[in-house]
Amino acid sequence: MIPDSFFMQPIVEKLKQSRIKTTIVISADDRKKAEEAALVKLGQNIEIKGFRQGKAPSSLIRERVKDDDLLEQVVSYLLPGIVTESLKLSGAKPVIRPVANIKSFDPLTIELIFVERPAVILRKPEKISVEKKKPQEATAEEINDFIKKIMMHDRTETLADRPAAKGDLVRMSLSAKDEKGTMVQELVIGHYNILMGSDDLLSELEPALIGMKKGEKKTAEVSFPQDHDITTVRGKKIQVEMNVKEVAEVKMPELTAEYIKTRLGADRTPEVFKADIKEMLTRKNREQELKRREEELFEKVSQSTSVDLAPEFIETEVREMLHDLGERLKKQQMTMEDWLKSTGKEAKTVTDEMRKIAADRITLRFGMQELAKHLKTEPAEDEIKKALAEAQKNDSHAGHHHPEEDSLSGGALYEDVRWELTIRKLMEEIIGEVTPTSL
Repeated sequence: MIPDSFFMQPIVEKLKQSRIKTTIVISADDRKKAEEAALVKLGQNIEIKGFRQGKAPSSLIRERVKDDDLLEQVVSYLLPGIVTESLKLSGAKPVIRPVANIKSFDPLTIELIFVERPAVILRKPEKISVEKKKPQEATAEEINDFIKKIMMHDRTETLADRPAAKGDLVRMSLSAKDEKGTMVQELVIGHYNILMGSDDLLSELEPALIGMKKGEKKTAEVSFPQDHDITTVRGKKIQVEMNVKEVAEVKMPELTAEYIKTRLGADRTPEVFKADIKEMLTRKNREQELKRREEELFEKVSQSTSVDLAPEFIETEVREMLHDLGERLKKQQMTMEDWLKSTGKEAKTVTDEMRKIAADRITLRFGMQELAKHLKTEPAEDEIKKALAEAQKNDSHAGHHHPEEDSLSGGALYEDVRWELTIRKLMEEIIGEVTPTSL
């Protein structure tokens, strides 16, 4: 435990953007006491001949400890008490962890920045709504295109020395630039196959490919829709260079009950199989419509929300985003350096882009909170308790255990669960059903 006398009374200062700064000057005597405590802890990991590990005199340990490591441990040792005292005297109600900075080494001066919930303005919440289009049933053409895709591995190909036509398989390489002349990395592809006339990811290229032969190159301006799966090209006109390697005439096998059973592993007649595909594609159409409604809602809330975010708020979000990215790359057995090389971006560029995304995400969260308040959307206490028990069970199975206070009203886990349920109810009210969100 840290005695109250370890630091002088904080100097409290209110800053812009809902921030409170406290400055604490550590006296020489108090710093010495903290250093002695820090050396004891550091000494637990230092072996010194003639002494049991952790039992060597602090003077000998000090000789083996770097100044920076000692200072870090001193601050780490003092920080919990400093934060507690600063919160008590300032009355701050932070919504993120405080940011600590060393302002001076002699005397040791520590500055804490507490970020409180900022003022949020949601303009005309009563007018925020989304258009609810009726999800379309899958058409016969969509069903046939899907079946063609799953039968593609059993196709027969015959190389064709003629212009590409609908139904042909075209093998090519791609490169692309946007309107500013910047390379679009997602469309720089060394080997890409497209079945003409199918619902391909890059079906927008087909009009330009029709009539091209092996060995021909063409650059075409391609307009991509706002809802394209590749987010970086949505709503943009892209100059795409296509280099055709091969054109092949494709013959597909006949869809029979025997083919469905032996090759697709389903005991179905062609008619029943097509009905199953129709149900699946219709469900996909419904999910896409719900996703469109969700994106429309988020866009309207973001545009209607004004909030002056503290830089510490944004940097905290960026650190979480970088951590999540690092964890995803680790699962892919890729380092951050490898990923940067693959994207052709510098670390600073990525961080700057993340700051913009972070600000948008935080703004959206605050806007959704205000909309929930306006609509008086609040989960029932029994719903929260049920979801809380499920969250604790899942975390326990994953090896994560929460302090008891986290599960009480106002605790971290309780508030996370309450917020998730609030958003779910809010989405149900506005868009009709719920899809997973990134809030």
